[in-house]
Amino acid sequence: MTDGNAEMSRRAFLTTAAGTAAVAGATGAAAAQETGTGTSTGNSTAAGNSTATGNSTATGTPTGTSGESGGGGGGGGGATKTVTVGPDGDLVFSPGTNEALQVTPGTTVKFVWESDNHNIVVDSQPDGASWKGHEPIENSGFTYQHTFETLGEYEYFCQPHKSAGMVGTIEVVESISTPEPANVPSVPDSAKTLGIATTFAMVSTLGLAFFFLKYGGDYEIEE
Repeated sequence: MTDGNAEMSRRAFLTTAAGTAAVAGATGAAAAQETGTGTSTGNSTAAGNSTATGNSTATGTPTGTSGESGGGGGGGGGATKTVTVGPDGDLVFSPGTNEALQVTPGTTVKFVWESDNHNIVVDSQPDGASWKGHEPIENSGFTYQHTFETLGEYEYFCQPHKSAGMVGTIEVVESISTPEPANVPSVPDSAKTLGIATTFAMVSTLGLAFFFLKYGGDYEIEE
């Protein structure tokens, strides 16, 4: 093989190698982009659909506040959480009915009435706890609070709407664990495999190009 032919062979090989590496890189990037940019969002809202229609006249005070401290003292410098009573007219405690409210000892829970004819009756509580709830019927605008100190589960309900499912749960725990995000995108196994194969193809192509440049192209062909 002449020097001119050898040089042309080298150039042709390098051109092919560069094209192969570029195509492999573009394929891997496109696959990673296609599989890594998906996101999902969830916006579920839970609310009761029952509507209270009674003939009784509310006996509670339309506006007002009621304060109570549990475990001695008025809650000190602990955290404060809010539970909405009958939000938008729905017969639920939010949070509390569809999901338990978790708090740590010393947390003050403030109950805020957003509709009429509701109360808080304690159904069960841990030994040593002294939560009395708030049994008088109250209307929108009323607030009541209690500081929870004793570890355990507290069950309560609204007496006029218990049959409609207006019940709630408060859990007093040592610490509240933060759930891991549920919508974190993950790289599929197929994309990982494609990435590895692409990298291997690029390395192999460059290795062959180096070998050809250093050792190949100068062989004599017998006539």
